[in-house]
Amino acid sequence: MARITPSAGRYGGLTADERRTERRDRLCETALETFGAGAGYRHTRLVDLCRATGLSTRQFYQEYDTLEDLLIELYLHIDDMVEQQVLGEAGRTKGQPLADRSAAMIHAYLATFVDDRRRARIAFVEVIGVSDRLDTQRARCRSRRLDLLCDLFDDFAARGEIAPRDFRPTAAAFAGALSGQMHDWSMGWVDATTDEFAESMLRMLLGILGAADRTAAPSRPGTEVTRPPVRRRPRNRRATILQAATSAFAENGYHRTSMADIASAVGITHAALYRHFRTKQDLLGSCLRESLDLIIDRVGGTRESDAALAELVRVALEIRGLTRLWQLEFRSLTEADRVGVLSRAVRLTMLIRQGIRARRPDLSTADHEALSWIVLSAVTSTSNHRTQLPADRFVQVLGGVVDAVIDIPFGGGEALPLLDRAGADEARIQSAHDPRGEQMIIAAARLFSERGFGAVSIEDIGAAVGVSGPALYHHFAGKTHLLTEIMDRNSQWIEIFTQRARTEARDPQASLRLALRYYIRFAIDQTDLVSTAFSEIGHLPDDAAARYRQIHREGNIGWARLLQTIRPELSMATARVLIHTITTVLTDTVLNPRLARRADLPDLLFVLGERIALAEIPPELCDE
Repeated sequence: MARITPSAGRYGGLTADERRTERRDRLCETALETFGAGAGYRHTRLVDLCRATGLSTRQFYQEYDTLEDLLIELYLHIDDMVEQQVLGEAGRTKGQPLADRSAAMIHAYLATFVDDRRRARIAFVEVIGVSDRLDTQRARCRSRRLDLLCDLFDDFAARGEIAPRDFRPTAAAFAGALSGQMHDWSMGWVDATTDEFAESMLRMLLGILGAADRTAAPSRPGTEVTRPPVRRRPRNRRATILQAATSAFAENGYHRTSMADIASAVGITHAALYRHFRTKQDLLGSCLRESLDLIIDRVGGTRESDAALAELVRVALEIRGLTRLWQLEFRSLTEADRVGVLSRAVRLTMLIRQGIRARRPDLSTADHEALSWIVLSAVTSTSNHRTQLPADRFVQVLGGVVDAVIDIPFGGGEALPLLDRAGADEARIQSAHDPRGEQMIIAAARLFSERGFGAVSIEDIGAAVGVSGPALYHHFAGKTHLLTEIMDRNSQWIEIFTQRARTEARDPQASLRLALRYYIRFAIDQTDLVSTAFSEIGHLPDDAAARYRQIHREGNIGWARLLQTIRPELSMATARVLIHTITTVLTDTVLNPRLARRADLPDLLFVLGERIALAEIPPELCDE
């Protein structure tokens, strides 16, 4: 069932967000009672739950797609509640002996369920065997609990209270016994108080850890107890985490990267990661804020303008994935982090502007600002591709690009030809026999560009073209299929104007110039298509994403070979870096609201593309 979009106005003194929060709270509370103390999940009908909540089924579908979604949210809420209780006790008892600390944490865990048997029934009975999706959620929660236990046991071992070893099997055995006991208690097969439960589980834990024997063993005169060395965290642990997280988020996307993935990349437990960052969103914000702070400190620490620009190139290569992460995941930041990232970006462009002003005092303030954003785009273009060059060569190639960009002439460019929109080429990539489908593609590209794929529903797309959301399924298999069509449309456009440039021009240099003109006109006229193709590839199925990347890789190589016919001294790697820089700068400039309003934008972009393609590269870099 597709989610129904709620109205956005104020009603009954409450905003739309406040009404939604109230609805979800009421549904969760009713589900807690119905699933946990009443008929149970499997014997509850949606209409009965809504009637008990005092809401209509339409209001339910404004919040959830299925009843299972509500059960999953309730289960995750209970799991999070328990985890917070246990972590709170872990923090309160830090430094206490093993037995005392373990007893406090076990008691906190059990009390959450014993105090409200409904939670226990849902967590240990109702969620069992519902679906593969729910089983996957349960497996993730269990894995997180095992990480927490292993981290706790490692701490005990570091203090010499137990012998160090791989604690994963021990953690799995204890967690399994604890869950089994709670299941039996929920079913009424076992009757015990919280203290009785806690005592039995503590005895079991001390036994499997070997702590009972170690604490009871008398010390004999003249003997020394050899304790394992205390393990200390590396001083650069936080920086290592940020580096791994930046790479993972940029490579796989924020939503497809888990804290466990990042912890594994660093070589620490999932729980240890939370010592440094409260949430994944907090970690994302820290990646962007602290990386930008590093760039600002490095660039701002140089006194001469040329040295500052050269330092910008070097640090951008060191943090190669940062810009793509910023562009793709800015929507995923908290409001406070968005403000922080934007303010840092503005500070960085101001530093760049100072270097440009020293070189080009003849330009206006608006031109200085435009060049500062363009230079930043050129320098960070390496974030969008994986072409490799030796570090010193990369620095000099991008340095030559920066020089070419700063020295461009403003004004006096020739007007760009418009594409023939009535031509047969465009008809080939339009849904000629499905005008409604074509409208949906255009509307979806605009919405995906504005909000991101994940924040747009089929109802949003339907409303944008004046139909109901489910009507989309008459034209496309789903929202992902629609995204794939947009990506294919983008690829087909690029293929068409590239072929035109090759066939219509008289020589390679004219062909490159014409390809630039066509790409610029396409990017200006089809901004939503370009933006979506750039930012939403992470939401494609793996096979479609691989196909799309391969098409663009082949397109980049084709342009690079064309550039090599003009500049035979360039290696393929250097030519590819220059082509990637051109397309990144042109795309970023078109999508930058500060620059998109410039009246001379088409001419400016054409000059930029041509100057970057012909940037002076030191001779030792050309023959690789």
